[in-house]
Amino acid sequence: MRLISFLGTSNYGETTYSFEGRTFRTRFVAHALASLTQPKEIRLVATVEAWNQHGDALSRGLYDAGHPVPDQVHVPTGGDPQQLWQMFLSIVDVIRSSSSPVLLDITHGFRMQPFFAAACIQYIQSVLPTPPQIRVVYGEYRGSEVESPVWELTPFLDVLSWSRNLMIFLRTGQADDVAEPTESLGRELSRQWAISGRQGTQPQLRALAQALSDFGDDFTAIRTGSLLIGEQPSAQRLCEVIERTRDEVVQQLPALALVLDQVRSMVEPLCTRGARLSTANGQQVLINLARLYQKMGRYSEAISVLREGWITFCAPANCDMPGTLEFDNTARQEHDKKWARRNGDKPDPVAEVRNDIQHAGFNKQPHSRRWFEDQLTKLLDQWEALVSSMDETEEK
Repeated sequence: MRLISFLGTSNYGETTYSFEGRTFRTRFVAHALASLTQPKEIRLVATVEAWNQHGDALSRGLYDAGHPVPDQVHVPTGGDPQQLWQMFLSIVDVIRSSSSPVLLDITHGFRMQPFFAAACIQYIQSVLPTPPQIRVVYGEYRGSEVESPVWELTPFLDVLSWSRNLMIFLRTGQADDVAEPTESLGRELSRQWAISGRQGTQPQLRALAQALSDFGDDFTAIRTGSLLIGEQPSAQRLCEVIERTRDEVVQQLPALALVLDQVRSMVEPLCTRGARLSTANGQQVLINLARLYQKMGRYSEAISVLREGWITFCAPANCDMPGTLEFDNTARQEHDKKWARRNGDKPDPVAEVRNDIQHAGFNKQPHSRRWFEDQLTKLLDQWEALVSSMDETEEK
């Protein structure tokens, strides 16, 4: 483990720090943490002034106690943009260069250093493919009391990570990075529930993880049948599980409750609630799905849903429910051919958009992104106008 601690220029008083059921008396939290966790490496982030004031004393105390000799990570004192970036890069480097887990102590951070530490962790966890495992602690100095507790702040890093992954999910539909930590936490909560004698309600976060994963898989692969219809369509199931686990999320990770509300707002328009896809309600859900893909910039998926959904408008009962036993592929192909002739000999604007995307720019005059955006919006509006004219009481 690499222990990273900050030094400031304050006159630190001696106290007994307590951490994970053990104590150590010292002026410096870094010395207490070194004694209580036995790190293999120690890095001290300090300005020249802070090092001159405390560096030798802390280093000597650590060496005399048999701990690794700490390396100084020099950071500037000033706050102009160049110095701030130098501080940022120095802190990023000392964290990202660790090949082992990191314990980051922000207790004695000078001025804005603790804030920078949080920004650096966010940056590292966002851009590195395999960032080191990071824990963050803060020692609350209580000089007049028996002990000064060292607080574990790592759960707030988890909130940042989960929130970031949920926002990625909202923007892309990719759910792996949020389903995995949800499953991990749910598994741990279930374990604690089991060893405590199964008291209270059984944790449901693993069900949320599975619902997120299933929805993400269906959405990414455009599995319209399992996403929208059937006995347990993944969109509707995700909405239901979010509601069922809301209290648990508020209790375990309250900062995520608002983000989950955004997830529910994204997914709820995709709930057919038993409607066939050829009916007005089912058609509106398909339009919502196509518009969601368009909003995410996923134009290939958007035009695919637009075409197949529009074909499904007033389709026969044997070809409007993909993925079910009653779905007849031959009947679907026949209905597809009929739909493709709807404009007679006129060019099909849906086919034009679809073909341009499928050729991946390998055609004479590939269109721009703006053209795709404009054409999709125009076609979606035409489809929605047609659907709005349907008799919503009609049963297929």
